[in-house]
Amino acid sequence: MRAPSRPEQETDRATAELVRLLGQTRRRLWIAAARALASRGESVVAWSLVNRLAELGPLTQRELADASAQHPAGVSRQLSELERKGLTTRGTDPSDRRRRVVQLTAAGQRWFRHLRPVVDGATTPVLAVLRVSERRVLSRLLRRVAQQS
Repeated sequence: MRAPSRPEQETDRATAELVRLLGQTRRRLWIAAARALASRGESVVAWSLVNRLAELGPLTQRELADASAQHPAGVSRQLSELERKGLTTRGTDPSDRRRRVVQLTAAGQRWFRHLRPVVDGATTPVLAVLRVSERRVLSRLLRRVAQQS
């Protein structure tokens, strides 16, 4: 087995740093949102699920777990709570009766609109070190990575 060349070593280090920095940034954003929501008696996991449904529309439970980067079992438990509160509903997928489709109710849409400014206000300071143009570039680059299959 050959030793990695200098460019390969630099690429490996850059990749490792990128993974670490993305993780740290996600954690800072998550914590900021979680604290702001907790002060109002709300869950950041619930917010994450409702946010994805508001942005993407109805999804299967598996799609929602993937879209929100949450474990499917945790999503199922959280959806039970959201359903109990009247924020979401789960129905059978007409194209595959084994799958459950989740969608927001009108109350869930109102909940989302009410809490959006709270989450935005909490997470904006984390990204304030970047100019608006830098945020757009970062968003575009991360979207390219995230949209890979």
